[in-house]
Amino acid sequence: MFEAATGVKAKTWANVENGIQRANEEHIEAIIKKWPEYAYWLVTGLTLPEAGQISPELEETRQKLQTGT
Repeated sequence: MFEAATGVKAKTWANVENGIQRANEEHIEAIIKKWPEYAYWLVTGLTLPEAGQISPELEETRQKLQTGT
């Protein structure tokens, strides 16, 4: 799924996840292209909700609040 979403091979993502390879500019750009709302968080670890820059955790919380789950 991540391969289809980003265009980066699944094997490459597995290598990053397993610590065999470090994420590089290509990986970060691929994620940001697919999910631009996470760009600031991905690079800094911070969010700017007022500018539409959120984190996956913030999005999950927002979804739960909207659905009441």
